Amino acid sequence: MMGQFDLTEDQRAIQEMAAKFTADAITPFAAHWDEQHIFPRATIKAAAELGFGAIYVSEASGGIGLGRLEA
Repeated sequence: MMGQFDLTEDQRAIQEMAAKFTADAITPFAAHWDEQHIFPRATIKAAAELGFGAIYVSEASGGIGLGRLEA
């Protein structure tokens, strides 16, 4: 049996931000990108600017230093 846990307020905020970004900037366009073989550089850059490109990288190295649970 797996233990239960609750996300922290910060973890929930990250989850909500990721869900909103995905719903607004990825989901509506994903099929088109796939069909047209498009790599959405601007969208990937926007995700990185929100911190999603450096989740596991330590803050000392320029990342946000989060763990696997936050990802």
